[in-house]
Amino acid sequence: MAQQVKVTSIGVVQDWPAGFSAALPQDHWLVVHAYPRQEKQVIAALRARNLPGLAFFERRLRHYPGKGTQESLVPLIAGYLFVAGGRAEYQAIYDTRRVVRIIDVPRPQELTADLRHLITLVTASTTPLVVRPELVPGKRIAITSGTFAGCNGVIARRSHEFELVVNLELLGTSVSVTLPAEYAELAATD
Repeated sequence: MAQQVKVTSIGVVQDWPAGFSAALPQDHWLVVHAYPRQEKQVIAALRARNLPGLAFFERRLRHYPGKGTQESLVPLIAGYLFVAGGRAEYQAIYDTRRVVRIIDVPRPQELTADLRHLITLVTASTTPLVVRPELVPGKRIAITSGTFAGCNGVIARRSHEFELVVNLELLGTSVSVTLPAEYAELAATD
């Protein structure tokens, strides 16, 4: 009898409080830049201070000879957390003593849209996610079918497939995944 293999998402959206990522605010955001390898501690401190937010992680499996396999969550966008708040929350965030800086978000509606697309990409992807510090110039597209239907992004053509890139313009980074070209159409220009 054939054994069924359960396919799980590579990415994880960690939100606090639970369910926060389902109804993101439109009007206020802060991007918190944590010291290296401090993201999980900052999340715990922000949760204790009742400051809602979210962060993106990737599941990584490591096999140790004679010891088995270990799964860990590694930050997808290293050092960055997204917190629903304004200037009034600065002191509480800096009081965690694990934060390099706080970035004001001048256009919070755009970040909310980017985060929604990134949530879809991260939670649905079963292939490794790639974070890039720069973008390859390309066309803006809308995914019309498949798991990522409804997402928008920028593409870089590669033979019969394309690379969907979701931008976080505020941070100058993007997250990408490779999909079949027939899943997309050019997005309407604004």
